[in-house]
Amino acid sequence: MSGSASVKRRFGHRARLALSRDQAAALDAQAHAARALWNLLHDWWTMTPRCRRSLKAADSAIRQARTDIDWLAILPAQAAQAVLRTYVRAWTNCWEGRAGEPNFNRYRTVMSVDIPQGCDLHVSGCTAAGAW
Repeated sequence: MSGSASVKRRFGHRARLALSRDQAAALDAQAHAARALWNLLHDWWTMTPRCRRSLKAADSAIRQARTDIDWLAILPAQAAQAVLRTYVRAWTNCWEGRAGEPNFNRYRTVMSVDIPQGCDLHVSGCTAAGAW
């Protein structure tokens, strides 16, 4: 690679937000839906024969599930796609010997929602009293 070539690096950012009660409830519902989607995807992946497993098949199954299951439709489509990418990456890490097989996510896991366009949110920190 030449010295003039520029590589754009993207870094993840974890932010604690000061949310209203309604916003916290909505985000909590989305996080639970993301965990449940992981578990449904894991069940689908392990029950489907290897010859029928593919990203396209998983994507269509997720799209169908979001239309059929009301509480799963709470999760935005981009966040559902992020769950799929993370799940497939977990299997890739397993197959390449870097990690064990993915498991079901328990209820006690850390609740989070991946926002693919998170860098566009322009989150700014509070400077009062040393808070983030």
